Amino acid sequence: MGAVMKLSRRVAIGGLLGVAPFAASNAWGQEPDDITPMVLDSWTDTYGRPTASVMLNGKGPFSFLVDTGSTSTVVTERIARSLGIEPLGRLTSPYGVVEMLETGAVARKELRVAIMPERNLARGDGILGADVFTGKRLVFGIRDKLVRVEPSRRTGAGAVRSNMRLRQGMLAEIDGRVGRVATRLILDTGADFCIGNPALGRTLQAAYPRLDRIPRVRITGITGHKVVGELAALPRIDARAFTVEDSSAVIANAQIFKLWELEDEPAMIVGVDLLSRLESFSI
Repeated sequence: MGAVMKLSRRVAIGGLLGVAPFAASNAWGQEPDDITPMVLDSWTDTYGRPTASVMLNGKGPFSFLVDTGSTSTVVTERIARSLGIEPLGRLTSPYGVVEMLETGAVARKELRVAIMPERNLARGDGILGADVFTGKRLVFGIRDKLVRVEPSRRTGAGAVRSNMRLRQGMLAEIDGRVGRVATRLILDTGADFCIGNPALGRTLQAAYPRLDRIPRVRITGITGHKVVGELAALPRIDARAFTVEDSSAVIANAQIFKLWELEDEPAMIVGVDLLSRLESFSI
């Protein structure tokens, strides 16, 4: 098996929100019957982020963060050792293969996963990335505290989805406005906080010079990495399908904005601090 693999979005974000150093494996198991929506057996961790109960090679259950911003799935070194998963190669992190991953009614065979030290994964046993849910739609029911997995042709009743595009599988992008500023909004269930790029920070400062700001705020991502930025109060966020008042974002020069060629226009990663205010949304 070759070790030359594509850098994922988690590497590009520079440790702010997590890492997964490769593209998804193409060796899938048989698709389960997807006529009926499936409910993942869990909801949120102590930080309010969606989690799922996961079986690996018939063992578990393990607690995995459901991260729409990660293109690949991640397990801790401890879990890899307990399952006898041997590292097969390395790019930014070692990787191995899980013979069978099951969560709810979703099953994947021969799934390639990143292997990370526990100290680099702040909590939980791993991260469920977009490679697990290829061809599916995730509906996050905030009010009902559940995550449903549906066929991609279905639309969850009342779930936010209009005006949405997908990047790298399941990373949802919406055209919205932060106050009077047109902004690209990226929905990311693996991010604790909203992260704005410097272009958004500069434009907001010019349009709203009296907005409250706190310089040099340090935030910690799911992999335990820390980033320093400026905490800024935000005017109303309007994404056509939803409107949110009284929110804030950390303005930081995250590498992910360069990767997406969004350095020169206002853009913001929308984390669970804002997503948790919605009744539901789907990706």
